[in-house]
Amino acid sequence: MGTRISGRATFGGIASGLDTGAIIDGLMQIERQPLQRIQSRRNEVDAQRSLMRQLNTRLLALRDAARNLDNRNTKLTNNATSEEFLKYASSSSNEDVVQVTAGFGATPGDIQIRVDQLARGSRRFSTQLTATPPTPGTKPDASMATALQAGQSISILLPNGDPDASPEPIEDTLISITAEAGETISLASLKDQINTNEKNGGKVRADILTLSEGNYQLVLTSTETGARGQLTVAGDLAMEAPAVDGSDDAQGSQFQLFGRSFTRDTNDVDDVLSGVTLNLRRVAERDENDQPITETVSIKTDLDAVTTSLQGFVDAYNDVISFIDSQSKYNEQTKTAGPLSGDFMVREVQRRLREVASEGYAFGANPSNPFAFGGRKDVDGDGDDDPNPGGAISGVGIEFVGDGKLRLNKDKLKEVLTRDANSVREFFSGNARAEIQNQEAIDDAIAANVGIDADNAAAEAFNETQTDPKLFRKLKDRLEVPKEDLWDAGFFTNLGEQLEAIVRTGDGLLAERDRQFANRLRQIDDSIDVFNTRLASREELLVQRFTALERVVSGLQNQQGFLGSLR
Repeated sequence: MGTRISGRATFGGIASGLDTGAIIDGLMQIERQPLQRIQSRRNEVDAQRSLMRQLNTRLLALRDAARNLDNRNTKLTNNATSEEFLKYASSSSNEDVVQVTAGFGATPGDIQIRVDQLARGSRRFSTQLTATPPTPGTKPDASMATALQAGQSISILLPNGDPDASPEPIEDTLISITAEAGETISLASLKDQINTNEKNGGKVRADILTLSEGNYQLVLTSTETGARGQLTVAGDLAMEAPAVDGSDDAQGSQFQLFGRSFTRDTNDVDDVLSGVTLNLRRVAERDENDQPITETVSIKTDLDAVTTSLQGFVDAYNDVISFIDSQSKYNEQTKTAGPLSGDFMVREVQRRLREVASEGYAFGANPSNPFAFGGRKDVDGDGDDDPNPGGAISGVGIEFVGDGKLRLNKDKLKEVLTRDANSVREFFSGNARAEIQNQEAIDDAIAANVGIDADNAAAEAFNETQTDPKLFRKLKDRLEVPKEDLWDAGFFTNLGEQLEAIVRTGDGLLAERDRQFANRLRQIDDSIDVFNTRLASREELLVQRFTALERVVSGLQNQQGFLGSLR
């Protein structure tokens, strides 16, 4: 009967009557058993690699959940540009007069404010310009009014430069437009040239007022407010004198906070109260005695929003723990351990998570933080402050449960946030150390290692700008006696750094483990290729031998037939 072995047609058992194809298949199945074990091992390794990648995905989500609350920028070199942990609910007693938003560094509470004057820009008017239609009866428009004739010019100046800007000073805004020889610039064209001038950038707005048919005025308005928005116009275009009452001139905002007077160039004030932006919208209303009314803006910690953020972190943490448990536990029914059971990398992840979640935190910038290790608070309720020996996350509402997971005690969290929200924020997010501490560490480095002037200069530059703490770490690594870091790490900053070392692309622990898996799979694939080549050779040999057997049997049968014919 016919069969196909190694991709070619063969005919077995014609002479012998044996199913040689089935015999070869049976023998090859026995030969393939080691290969099947290798392939089974490859599937196990590939499954473990897939599980490690799933673990990496969960750890990345946990790292991001921590980073989203650590109040550090994405490079971990400085504070975040906006508050990440504390969320605020802000309100005003009169939103038409003043609005408030709170962010990084804000302190909850009520603020009394009276708006006495709003900031504004300045405006300047040209004298009347008359359109001259080209033919009688033509309807006039601003393109028919001449603003500048050949050789005439106009310059518009805004004193909004900043000589102290870095790396280059910012010059005042100066817009200059000149009618070249043989050119006439109409009022309409002048307006367009001012608005589109490359030096303008929207700082000066030009409009045309129609006073009556054929009669126009150019009006220039500064979009910047305060002293920076005071327009000065010079040149050949005649301008009206500014209004005597000052209504054409720029002015800053004037307001009172806690009874004290302040002046700013803008109506969006963010440099009077830390973390608070005041949006001044209207001058204070008057009471029945014609006295300006003082409004109240309120800043409160948004307890529900903070709770939601922390619950998201707890869920991400528990997702990692649940995944590890499900892939590592022993199955009593099948008497088999999970695919990640005993894996050294999984044990290392568990160890780091436990350490970060159970250790205490202390802050050099604020040693009296009541929730930190070594801080002080009324532990026994007798009204006296007692040393706080713990400083762990359980003190601020995140508690361990029996299976190693976390639980958010919302009542506890809201209680500590209501009592001292900024200390809770510091516990979770940490703080930059005081500048004097950084300088002391650098001075010690100079004394201990006089040969590191270049690195020391870089570290001193950091101390001034606070943009790259890694500069100091580089210096610290070369010291004979290690120095303190520049940051008091809180829970989330510490956890984020620990997780980063595990999940970082390229040189993280799991990235290295994935490369090990890849190498192991390549080795197994090489072994499979070698084994398949050997099997193909073995199958070819069996085919040849059984073919030879058939030829021998066929020859014997022919001889038997011949001998039988001689009788």
